[in-house]
Amino acid sequence: MDFSRLPTPKDRQAYAARLGRLTGSYGESVKRATRTIHTFHGKGPLLARGFRLRHEFIYRGEAPAGDFSDRRVPPRHLRPPSTEISSSRGSTLRLYLTALAIAQMTKTAGGHPQWLPVVGNTGRPGWTDLVATDAVRAGNGLTTLEAKDKRARSVRASFKSLERANLIRFARSEGKRGDFENYDLLDERGSSGEQQLYKVPGLKEPLTTLPSGFVLNSWIHVLEDSELALLLMIACGIGSLPGPFVSIPAETRLLHYGIGRDPYSRARKTLELFGLLNVEEVKRHRDGKTEGGENHFLHKFQLRREGFDEEALPTVIAILKEQLART
Repeated sequence: MDFSRLPTPKDRQAYAARLGRLTGSYGESVKRATRTIHTFHGKGPLLARGFRLRHEFIYRGEAPAGDFSDRRVPPRHLRPPSTEISSSRGSTLRLYLTALAIAQMTKTAGGHPQWLPVVGNTGRPGWTDLVATDAVRAGNGLTTLEAKDKRARSVRASFKSLERANLIRFARSEGKRGDFENYDLLDERGSSGEQQLYKVPGLKEPLTTLPSGFVLNSWIHVLEDSELALLLMIACGIGSLPGPFVSIPAETRLLHYGIGRDPYSRARKTLELFGLLNVEEVKRHRDGKTEGGENHFLHKFQLRREGFDEEALPTVIAILKEQLART
């Protein structure tokens, strides 16, 4: 990205909206989630070896059959789990990634985590303490709906999405669903593999690894789902053209990672702006358009792992303010 170019009016609108969200109730929710996840300690490998994901969570090995393009992205059930459960405003992807992170913080390789309650108490945190949402207290008197109740509703909605993707399993009694408290975390390969309990991966498995700061410094909450998906794609790198940088052909991005062109284009600019990516662009004119019209060349990406050492919330707030101040 050429940072000498001023933000466009559309950029400014997006930056202002995001800044308002991060300095408001959502930002406070991020702080609470960050404090809570730091209370988990154990013999797990997260701090020493990074946050680890099996490739199948990010990359679908078999391209789906059908006439798909950037105008017609494969439906959710034909994408890998990471993009199957992503959404523009929901917290399902972030919740599941957080669950895997807690497992890796508290268990050694091969260990299966104990699932947490939806709503915690003073002795034990729950998912309402670990998810970041925009929820605020609403109403008054008998009609009051507390922010925690709203977060619990969001958690339960995410659980339903995870169940559909074969990423959690509820205990059933007499053919009825459990009460959202009796369930198991399933392997991150989801619908693409046999249903099995999640176990912390060992060192000999082929894995995608992100710095521990991705979780512990709250990038997991501050980034949007499209940015998380692109970050995971670059960290995974399967299907890349040869070379020191990651270059994923458009067909591979679409069919194997489930990422369309528009979210890809927005996300890669934002991740570079936030200092998490090095990007080698195709040749461009001063207005940002590709020389020669059509983009026949691939952007080349490299994770800036040191970027994850920074605390996400204050870092992104400062960057957005700086961009909005440019004239």
